[in-house]
Amino acid sequence: MEKITAQTGAIAFIGGGAMAEAIIKGILGAQLAQPGEIFVGDPTPARCEYLQKTYGVEAMVDNKTAVKNAGLIILAVKPQVVDAAITSDLVAAMPPQATVLSIMGSVDLDKLHKVVPGHAVIRVMPNTPLAVGAGMTAIAPDSKVSAAMLDAAKTIFGSCGEVEVVAESAIEAIAAVSGCGPGYVFMLIDALADAGVNAGLPRAMAIKLAAQTFAGSGKMVLETGLHPAQLRDQVTSPGGTTIAGIHALENRGVRAAMYDAVLAAMARSEKLKGK
Repeated sequence: MEKITAQTGAIAFIGGGAMAEAIIKGILGAQLAQPGEIFVGDPTPARCEYLQKTYGVEAMVDNKTAVKNAGLIILAVKPQVVDAAITSDLVAAMPPQATVLSIMGSVDLDKLHKVVPGHAVIRVMPNTPLAVGAGMTAIAPDSKVSAAMLDAAKTIFGSCGEVEVVAESAIEAIAAVSGCGPGYVFMLIDALADAGVNAGLPRAMAIKLAAQTFAGSGKMVLETGLHPAQLRDQVTSPGGTTIAGIHALENRGVRAAMYDAVLAAMARSEKLKGK
């Protein structure tokens, strides 16, 4: 695959946590850039040392040095610290032509334009399965983002999973579905595994059965293109065991609980944005 740095120039990360590491791993695994073309600013010296030793990237505690030659700057700090981390001194050190990409969940484009004025900005909503190359990422660019930079963003996150380019107006709903969704799925895997243990299975086997069942079912939806209800019907025999189980789930309101989970996540996101 052609290196994206031919389009972007050096890539800088502000924040070297788990999500940044997953993206770096995807970029290097797909040979989209050389390690020496990736710069990471992180306040923890031990974290910088780990990233340098593990991936060969240039990691440092000085964010200004990390961004000074970058064409693409990825903001990967927690939303709560955006104002403290993205200082005016840091913004002044950013090359004027650099595009800024943010994975800070509740920070919208309007806020990003205030934080990094004058820069083209891409808002990105990834989820944690990015860490194993199975992420789901939504990308919302502003009107200043070039086609080349948008393609670069799609390529970067495509190296870590699936990608959709969306209008920013869809981001909050996407965050409540795929951003928070792994938490819902982990809870359901745990519940299904517990049910297996209750039925007499060893714990490790029950977890493996439940997790692989979720993983395989999701893969079937993606690869067949069939509606989930069609796939459900394929495994649901008249008067059989699966329909009996589905009946129990419907009686317990599992479907309605998913509606409520997404709505609750969106409501909480609105409150957090208002803080």
